[in-house]
Amino acid sequence: MFLVLSLPRYLTLDPRQSRVPQPGDFTLHYPLLVAHILFGTVAIVTCCLQIWPWLRQAHPTVHRVSGRLYVFAGVLPAGALGLVLAATSPSGLTMRMSSLMLSSLWLICTIAGYRTARQRRWGDHRRWMVRSFALTMAIVLSRVYLLLLMATVLPVPASDDPAVQDAWNDALVGNADWPAWITTLLIAEWWLVERGAGAKHKARAARRKAAAAASPRDNDQTRTSAEERGTAPS
Repeated sequence: MFLVLSLPRYLTLDPRQSRVPQPGDFTLHYPLLVAHILFGTVAIVTCCLQIWPWLRQAHPTVHRVSGRLYVFAGVLPAGALGLVLAATSPSGLTMRMSSLMLSSLWLICTIAGYRTARQRRWGDHRRWMVRSFALTMAIVLSRVYLLLLMATVLPVPASDDPAVQDAWNDALVGNADWPAWITTLLIAEWWLVERGAGAKHKARAARRKAAAAASPRDNDQTRTSAEERGTAPS
């Protein structure tokens, strides 16, 4: 739904259709923005394939190919372009800093996930890619925050003054962008911690069960040995 609603206006290659303000002193901003969105689309689609358990288990080749597409045709070019766009964004310091942080973390987590896969450290690979997935989906959640802010604390200003509109837009996107990627990343970290704690709990329970099952056998063996020696077990 996000792609259906957001992508088509950029496929027209018409700057007037863009929802992102264009800086007047950087003419490459719009073509770089379109490229960023196209690479980001690849990342969103292939990342959803990556986390599909059935596909990962039943078709590991598809998982590997889509994973390489996610890294090299999605996150790496989209993240690198995101750094450039963030540094030249006219949407205010809050938005620029958020975009720089998001793009940097997106690249770091994805590169770490790819490296651990190459090293066959599958547990670490999954954890890094969960974080990467969370940051990929932050763009979707940011649109939800935009609507919530517009409906509550930052309604559309009644004034048509360009300065007022620009100030409102800067406040809106800045206050939606930060909590979006922080929220998705926190949820990912919570899930990883809870999943790890659950796995450790199951392992401990399995060890206790195995120890309890082995205890009667140990007692029987001790009693048998004692009887053979003609002594009673202490």
